[in-house]
Amino acid sequence: MMICTGSLADLKALPYVEGTLPASEVEQFEEHFFDCPACLVRLQAIQAVGRELARNPVASRREPEPRIRLGWPTWLWTAGAIAAVLLVCVFTYESLEARLAKPTVAQGPPKSIPQMQTAAQPAQPTATPVRISQLADMTLPVYSLPNLRGESLDAHFEAGMKEYAAGNCRGAIKALAMVPGESSEGRVAEFYSGACQRRMGNLASASQLLRKVADAGDSPQQEAALYSLAQIALTDNDPVTAHRYLLRTISLRGDLEQRARGQERRLTELIAQDKEAKGKNPEAK
Repeated sequence: MMICTGSLADLKALPYVEGTLPASEVEQFEEHFFDCPACLVRLQAIQAVGRELARNPVASRREPEPRIRLGWPTWLWTAGAIAAVLLVCVFTYESLEARLAKPTVAQGPPKSIPQMQTAAQPAQPTATPVRISQLADMTLPVYSLPNLRGESLDAHFEAGMKEYAAGNCRGAIKALAMVPGESSEGRVAEFYSGACQRRMGNLASASQLLRKVADAGDSPQQEAALYSLAQIALTDNDPVTAHRYLLRTISLRGDLEQRARGQERRLTELIAQDKEAKGKNPEAK
């Protein structure tokens, strides 16, 4: 097996972070650095420098002001003025010292000076680390009526999708479960049942239905099923599985490609931040 020394990151990491890497090379680089520790370290270093520059921009240097040289008459007057000030200070000090040496009439104890009460400063909020699960897209897929070329919809499917459109996932699941799997609406019913199961938090049942749709091959619901499986993995804080399904979604070049690319980049950033934090604090879980 070939061991990468980070040479690919040396060529492509900076254009990738700047967003100037050609689209044809982005996916190839993402697949590589996710499994290559050497390239991932170089990418993390560039991202860390970018974040540090954003927090502490380099201040512009000011040119030193030109020094003005005093001519001889001006210097002489200046020296005389300084000497006069020093003499006044000496006489003032001696006069003050003589006054302090004289005994004074006893007075009562000095009044205590009340100390100013400083308002308690509010505690600074600590930064809350962003978890991978927060990337998950929990919106329900939009249902569009399929073109059945004159065929009538299955009664159970039609009833289930009415419940789905009304936001009643429980009723939709119950009706869609009655749709025969071999019918023209069977695959669609499985997809929307899986979407409802995910919305209700039944991730195991949702994964089973959505994998069945995704593995069935080319269909209008395949891309959405892969994207939904990625969201389930994100909800479970499983970056490896989420990465795999996001890349499969991107490979189909469909309507969800750009959304999946955005999640993939954000996922990579969170993984890098998590590794950086653990490097600074080895005891962190």
